[in-house]
Amino acid sequence: MNIQNNLTIPIKTLKQASEIIGGYTVTSKMPTISYSISAKDCITGSKLRKIKNSVCSDCYALKGNYVRYAKNIEKAQNKRLKAITSKDWVNAMIYIMNHQKQVIKSGLFRWHDSGDLQSMEHLQKIVDIAKSTPNIKHWLPTKESNIIKNFKGDIPKNLIIRLSGSFIDGKAPIYKNTSTVTTDKDKATCRSFENNGQCKDCRKCWDSSIQNISYLNH
Repeated sequence: MNIQNNLTIPIKTLKQASEIIGGYTVTSKMPTISYSISAKDCITGSKLRKIKNSVCSDCYALKGNYVRYAKNIEKAQNKRLKAITSKDWVNAMIYIMNHQKQVIKSGLFRWHDSGDLQSMEHLQKIVDIAKSTPNIKHWLPTKESNIIKNFKGDIPKNLIIRLSGSFIDGKAPIYKNTSTVTTDKDKATCRSFENNGQCKDCRKCWDSSIQNISYLNH
């Protein structure tokens, strides 16, 4: 199915596409842009936040700049959450993948520097976007194991889904690609803490040949 043929309104500019999706996130850490919704709307994360030593008990997306600029950030994130259900959201995201400079230059995109999958339909839309942008590597970290494991569609090779572990210093979930959080610097395979929190030239998170990425607790 050609998704572009289902377009209800013509998208002609990056500004227009950005308005439809509620904008995107530019972070100093990554070589590309990302898409975020509020961590308060995480399905599994909201439960884990109440459990001691869970990776969500001290969620980075609920502190620091996320709190310092909470009013503006929450307004934007709520707009994005609502935008996901729009009939034009998929096509607008595809337009951004094909026209936003950082995405084109890096060939990379990250889903949810804050927040997580909301439904099976949400995942299907991300799959459709990835299939329509085969030149872009999509990285989707998630704790929504029920959605991932019950999804019946085909996951394209350029969409790297990493199922996240639930507890600090805990085991990785059973899945093809995963991520964990450690308090031991020697065990952390993500070395961004050595580069002022930046990815620099590292692309491990987008590499499906790397089974597990271990992040230093922060």
